Formats: sequence, C-alpha cells, structure tokens
Amino acid sequence: MSNKPTLYYALFSPPSRACMITAKLIGLDLDLKLVDFSKKQQLSEEFLKLNPQHQIPVFVDSDGEVYIDSHAIMCFMVGKYAKNDKLYPKDLKTRAHVDHLLHFENGILFQVVIDIAARNFYGGEGEFNPKTLKLCENAYSFLEAFLQKGKYVVGNEMTVADVSINTTLVTLNLLLPVSAEKYPLTVAWMERMKTLPVYDEVNIKGAEILSTRVKGAMSAARETAAAAGK
Repeated sequence: MSNKPTLYYALFSPPSRACMITAKLIGLDLDLKLVDFSKKQQLSEEFLKLNPQHQIPVFVDSDGEVYIDSHAIMCFMVGKYAKNDKLYPKDLKTRAHVDHLLHFENGILFQVVIDIAARNFYGGEGEFNPKTLKLCENAYSFLEAFLQKGKYVVGNEMTVADVSINTTLVTLNLLLPVSAEKYPLTVAWMERMKTLPVYDEVNIKGAEILSTRVKGAMSAARETAAAAGK
C-alpha cells in the first residue's frame, strides 16, 4: 500500500478538481489514479468496492480508509493534513456558513451541471432547455448575493467552499457565461480565484474537456434533428 493518500479522479469532473486543488493548497502529496469513464472503469468490480455509487472522486487515506464525496474529502484533508484550519475553520459559526456554501454548491450550483448532462449530453437536446437556464440564473443570482458580504463566499478568507464552487462555476461559465453586467461581484471573485494552484493545467483544462464534450453532443443533436427535418 502506498504511504501517500490516493485520489481516484477524472479531470473533467469539477469535484475531482476541487479535491486536487485543495490538496495543493495544503501541500498534501497525492497518488493520483485516473478513472477512465470512456472505458467504464467507474463500473469495474475494483472501483465499485471503493464506491458503490460509482462516482468520483474517491479518497483512500494512507491507512486504507475510503472516503467518498468531494465535500467530505476536502474537509477531511484539511482537518487531518493542513497546517492550520483557515480553509475549513474550527470556529462553529464560520464552519456552519462554510458548510452551507458546500451544500449550495452540491444542491443548487452543481445541479445545473447535472441537468445539462441529462438533457444535452445524454438526452439528445441540441439547445439549452429553458428550465436549465432558469436553474442557472437562480444559482448565479444566489452566489452574487452571498458575495455581497466579503471578498469570498464566506467573508474575507478563502475556504473549501470557494474552491468547490469555483471548479463547478468555471465549467458552467464555458457553457452559460456569467454576465459581468448582472453579476459583477461573481466575475470579480472568479478573477481572484485564478490565483489557485494548478488553475490552468487542472481547473481550466478539465472544464474545457467537459464543455467541449457537451457542445459536441449538442451539435450532433442539432445535425440529427436537421437531417430528420425537425
């Protein structure tokens, strides 16, 4: 067994990227293991033993304990390996607000990605659905409101909530751009978050992989519809 913790990941996955960036922020050296979805490795017997939900990321600590869900993984890594608690504060008031924003990312913002995947990547829809656009505008407007209180999503210190939200938002921004006119605080925050480690080679590269796949599927759907005379 490796002495280093292992992260099972794929670059297109915003939650995987959030864990990779968090590890860099705290100086944690990970053994990165790519899960190739094109080969359905997430459904392999070996991987399903780690995560019956067949999702990434999965974190296997140096003692062999397995952790699932990016939010749980990020908080665990900071709690065990970080030199301080800035990214996931121990102060209960602050931590409650960070937890809220992690739930916002998972329950509201990331659900826009899920909806796009269901409709446009797997569902054969060649245009963005009005329901998707409404979900997205709601998520963007909520984030703009949160950012009225400080430079980051919880006050003036960056936390794991910023990292989690950013990896999803840079992906969505390539598909449904964040309007600087409507959401100036969010655009300014996105600019600040460009100082994250491995921002271009991990975060943006992964976001571009996913957005290119979605746009390709949408283009193919439009061509199929045109050929069918719809």
